[in-house]
Amino acid sequence: MLKRVAINIHDIFSSIAPKYDKLNTLLTLNIDKLWRKKAINLCAIKENDKVLDLCCGTCKMIELECKAVGVNTIVIGLDFNKAMLDVGYKKLNKSLINYKFDLIQGDVMDLPFADNIFQTITIAFGLRNVPDKIKAISEMYRVLKPGGKVVCLELSKPKIPVLKTIYNLYFNFVLPFVGYLGTHDKAAYYYLRNSVNDFMTKDQLQCEFEQIGFESSGFKSLTFGIASIHYGIKPLNKPIY
Repeated sequence: MLKRVAINIHDIFSSIAPKYDKLNTLLTLNIDKLWRKKAINLCAIKENDKVLDLCCGTCKMIELECKAVGVNTIVIGLDFNKAMLDVGYKKLNKSLINYKFDLIQGDVMDLPFADNIFQTITIAFGLRNVPDKIKAISEMYRVLKPGGKVVCLELSKPKIPVLKTIYNLYFNFVLPFVGYLGTHDKAAYYYLRNSVNDFMTKDQLQCEFEQIGFESSGFKSLTFGIASIHYGIKPLNKPIY
C-alpha cells in the first residue's frame, strides 16, 4: 500500500519554495515549460486583457502572461503561500523589468475581487491542492467576465497500458525519492504523489466545469496524458453561481 503522510500543505510549500522551480524542471525533464506555453496559447490572451493567475506560486505563468498582455496592463497573481510569492517577486523583478504585475496572498476559495472582472483566469498545477475544488471553480466563474475563459493546467494519468505502468512506477516511487534528495522533505513529495492520485479524472473535471456553468468546456491531453489542459468559457447573459 502506498504510504500516506500527515502533512500541512502550507508548511510543505514554504519548505520547498526556494528549490521549487529547479525541482520541477528536474522531475518533469523540463517538459512543464512546454505545457505552460501550450496553456497560454490556448488562452488566446490579447493585449490589454485583464488576466488573473491563481495558485501562482513562483510565477512561471505570470512571466508568459505579462508578455502576452503588454507593458501597459497589470497581470494579477494570487497564492496562499507567502514564501512562494516571495520567490516569485524576486524572479519577476529580474525578468519583467518593463512589465506590470501584482501578487496577492489570498484564498482561491474566496477571491478578493468583484464579479465579472477578468477576461482570462489561469491556474497551473494548483487546483488539486485546494480543499474545496468546486468552490474554487465557482469563484473563478464569478470573477470572470461573460465571454471570458478559464484555463487549468494539471497533472493527470495516461490511459495507454504500457505508459500507465511506467508512469505509476515513476510517479509513485521514483519521484518521491528524487524529491526527497532535492529538498530533504519527504512529506512534500509524498504529498505531490498522493494529490495527483486522489485528483479528479479529466472527464470528472470537465463535468464539474459544466455543472458550474461553463460552456465549450473540454480538455487537451499532453505528453501521452501525463498532463492536461482544461478549459471553459463563461457564457454571455447567464446568472452567476
